[in-house]
Amino acid sequence: MIMASIIPPASRIESAFWWSVQHILRNRWLIIGITSSAAVAAVVISLLLPNWYLAQTRLLIPGRASSGLLSNLMGGNLAPAASSLLGGLVSDYQRQLAVLDSRSIKENVVRTFDLVTVYDLEDADFPEFRALEVLEENIDFVVDNDYNYLSVQVYDQDPKRAADMANFFVQELNRVSADLASQTAGAFRRMVESRYLAMEQSFDSVMIALHDLQERTGVMDLPTQGAAFLQGLAEWRQEVFIAQIYSDQLLAIYGPNNSQVQAAREAVAAAQRKYQEALQGQERLLPVAQDSLPDVALQFAELEKERVILISLLEYARPVLEEARLGEERENEAVQVVDPAIPPVEKARPWRAAICVVTTFSAFLISVLYVLLVAWWKENYKAIAANLSVDAKPSDY
Repeated sequence: MIMASIIPPASRIESAFWWSVQHILRNRWLIIGITSSAAVAAVVISLLLPNWYLAQTRLLIPGRASSGLLSNLMGGNLAPAASSLLGGLVSDYQRQLAVLDSRSIKENVVRTFDLVTVYDLEDADFPEFRALEVLEENIDFVVDNDYNYLSVQVYDQDPKRAADMANFFVQELNRVSADLASQTAGAFRRMVESRYLAMEQSFDSVMIALHDLQERTGVMDLPTQGAAFLQGLAEWRQEVFIAQIYSDQLLAIYGPNNSQVQAAREAVAAAQRKYQEALQGQERLLPVAQDSLPDVALQFAELEKERVILISLLEYARPVLEEARLGEERENEAVQVVDPAIPPVEKARPWRAAICVVTTFSAFLISVLYVLLVAWWKENYKAIAANLSVDAKPSDY
């Protein structure tokens, strides 16, 4: 221990290196034999491994846009949320990946291609579950960030089955996506339709109330009738004024008992009576008393306001309803197939050369490590045994 402590570290490393080389050379035939045996075994095993083929598709998401009915009505200023509901936004691949990786689609693949038999799992516990696990190990869904496309990749020992499974994944993706889109479009159409029908009912109620008010008051068009009434009222008031002046003139000339004066007074009374009847709502031009006219005008204004608002809402809601109905009937395609999967010609795995190289190199390293450990043990096992002996004294450590 004293000698070891005074040996410089570099000398110890050099000593250990030459010690290792000495024992490796001494047992070189053992190392060569183990490495050669492992290499031969790796070649034989790799040749016995079945070939797996990779079939893949290239998919794109089609651009989605609304028919433009509502957009045209609103001058292109459609809100993003509404545009999304109407299909104006292009989605990414997250939705498609979620559908492809769903358990229901994978179960359909297992049943359609009888993968329990293909993977030889008839005698396994829960064979369909095990087949799902094996299938998940042999499929991959890749999004290419450079060219922005989705690829469905399937490995199988049969090239044709690999291509058929990849294409079947795409068919299931479009089917499930179409069902989901139909459900969403149907719910949106029902919501828009219910709102549209409610607005139509409100419009009918306003028109009925307006009709009742017109029948009750006799006023059909308040602004027009009001303007005409005010003009007529001014004329009637002018007639009273003229008749009163003419009567006063005759009275001053002929006295109160003159027949012309009496006739003039009757004309004044008739003009005043006609003027008062008009103020009390007895004139057909505006058959509403002046004291109740503000209330009638307020009712007309409220009903007219509701009528104009509902007409405007119905004008915009009708195209939305038509758009929703078209969206529900439209065939939705989740992805467009750029390259369908075809049976591959060349195998994708196993990588036999890599297996042989890695196995041979690993066997070489393990054999070298084994030789060095055995040599170290032979040189040190007595000291280790002495240190572990129950009879050893504390001073021996």
